[in-house]
Amino acid sequence: MPGSAAAERRRSCAGHSSPSRGAAASPRNVLDNRSDSSTGGGRRGFDGAAGWSRRRGEHVSETVHETPGALEQEFTPDVEQVHASAPPPVADIRLGGWTKSRVGWSITGAIFLLWALWAFIDNSTLFVALLGAGLAKGAVVSLAAIGFIMIMKATGIANFAQGDLITVGGYLGLWATSKVAPAVDGLGLSLGLGYLLVLGLMFVLGVGIERVAYAPLSKRAHDVHVVVIATLGVAIILRTILGMWQGTNPRFLQSWFNLGGSLDGFLVFKDGTLTISIGFLGVDNAVISAQRVVIMVVTAIVVLAIMALFSRTSFGRQVRAIAADRETARMYGVKASRLSMLSFGISAMLAGLAGIMIGPLGSFDLSLGFSYMLLGFAAAVLGGFGSIGGTVLGALMIGLTEELFGGQMVPLLVEKLGGDPVDALRYRSVLPYVLMLVVIAVRPQGLFGRAGKRL
Repeated sequence: MPGSAAAERRRSCAGHSSPSRGAAASPRNVLDNRSDSSTGGGRRGFDGAAGWSRRRGEHVSETVHETPGALEQEFTPDVEQVHASAPPPVADIRLGGWTKSRVGWSITGAIFLLWALWAFIDNSTLFVALLGAGLAKGAVVSLAAIGFIMIMKATGIANFAQGDLITVGGYLGLWATSKVAPAVDGLGLSLGLGYLLVLGLMFVLGVGIERVAYAPLSKRAHDVHVVVIATLGVAIILRTILGMWQGTNPRFLQSWFNLGGSLDGFLVFKDGTLTISIGFLGVDNAVISAQRVVIMVVTAIVVLAIMALFSRTSFGRQVRAIAADRETARMYGVKASRLSMLSFGISAMLAGLAGIMIGPLGSFDLSLGFSYMLLGFAAAVLGGFGSIGGTVLGALMIGLTEELFGGQMVPLLVEKLGGDPVDALRYRSVLPYVLMLVVIAVRPQGLFGRAGKRL
């Protein structure tokens, strides 16, 4: 009995003893009970003991060496499981130098290019006319979107009064340049002088909105959504004042230029229109209004100026610093209040410029800027709320989607499938938002935004 009791005690202690004292223990038990001293004993098993032993050039245990090859036999299944659970190599998710995502986008782009080529062959004159209309609309949308981006970078909020500022620009242009009705108390200035006055007034209005609606609330409100709601209140106030001042009837704004002349029959300017004829391509008198040409040219100049402002001036560098890290920028002496004032002022100027450029395209009323505000926000989402260039490309995509894609490409497909193309035309204003939803479903950061970057 004493001998058997001693043997029982030895067996019960074998599992808790060191490897040199527990010769009967299996290699797995020995390694499972041994801690990785390099990590404070936090991990056990193969990853801890084997790694600990190999780093020091020591034997795992004397017990293992009593059975040659036992360590390899014991842990071969574990190593296979590790390799089986590891992610596939990069070569498995790439096709040569192209990722699956890039291949998918390339195929989608090729399909749309072929679709556009089909529409051009079917009616090249209509295609060119709608192409010009789409680029012009995208240009105006880009002005609204850049205003969004500028204020968001400088203040971190979305200014939903941007649309009604576009409307204000249109009505101020009417007031400054018209001598008779429908403008109320019109100044009757020349177009150039009148529009310069409008841009100056819009800058002052933007600074005033920042001082009244943004600056006080940004210091007192604990939630940024309060400031955003305040911009909605500003939009309602502006629309109400415009209605009381100019009424609610549709208005008409004089075109900037009434161009005349021709270029060898290829481009003909007459009666405020641009007529394009390209015989070998089948384009016969495609008409684009001269105002749309002016919109594209002026917007291109303004976009280049804004990009230079952000990249080459102290103002632009400070805005980018505020957008990257507001608190750190303030520690380095960046005056956020001055930047927000200038950003609101410049954004309002861009909105006013958009208003006086789209006003001559047709009659307008108090809802002029609302749709452009929504499209501008969609363009900013497509661009990823990042670069000015990405936002402009997103705006051009939106303009072409509504005018060219919705005006010819979709009706052509519907007609070939036996449907009524007129019904398809009724829904083309929805297509830009469908495009936005599809893009953010695939790339939540937008086409040109960085993955993981929060707004």
